[in-house]
Amino acid sequence: MFERLVQFDTALFQWVNGTHCTVLDWVMWSVSQHWCWALVLLAAFVSMTLLKEPRRWWLVLVAVAMCFLLADQTSCLVKEWVCRLRPCHALDDVRMFRTSCGGQYGFVSSHAANAFAIVAFLWLRYRRRCPIATVFMLIWAMVTCYSRAYLGKHYPGDLLGGALLGTIIGTVVWLITNAIEKRLKKSETK
Repeated sequence: MFERLVQFDTALFQWVNGTHCTVLDWVMWSVSQHWCWALVLLAAFVSMTLLKEPRRWWLVLVAVAMCFLLADQTSCLVKEWVCRLRPCHALDDVRMFRTSCGGQYGFVSSHAANAFAIVAFLWLRYRRRCPIATVFMLIWAMVTCYSRAYLGKHYPGDLLGGALLGTIIGTVVWLITNAIEKRLKKSETK
């Protein structure tokens, strides 16, 4: 059973990594860059936090930073524990566009964990107040994941594992943030 999953994961990776066009090459490369993340997160922060609840901007900023830090560090620990080679280290003919292979191990994807941790937190916090922005953030996270397989960095299973890890971390940070806000509201009313 496990071997079949690995074969399916490899075949799906080869399909995604093998389909290329010039415009998509640049789009996928751009989505994976830090400057793109900064622009997307800045837009989300302004549209969701500063416009919808300017009083709590600092709490949201700290929570998003915690999501990123926890997801990034946890994903690195999982990589060292699982030791699954990246496809660019394990397979021949992996197409890399303007990027190197990176570290030796790929499960779980840090890009996927980071993106989904932030998106899970923002989704849970703003899904009712700012539904269009939260849907945009979810699409951004999914495109980011797709770009990692497209660029030859991760198997789809690495991305799925990272998305799951990130969603759990984002949910935990949201629960902690809610508990902190309740205490703040109690202290403000006294």
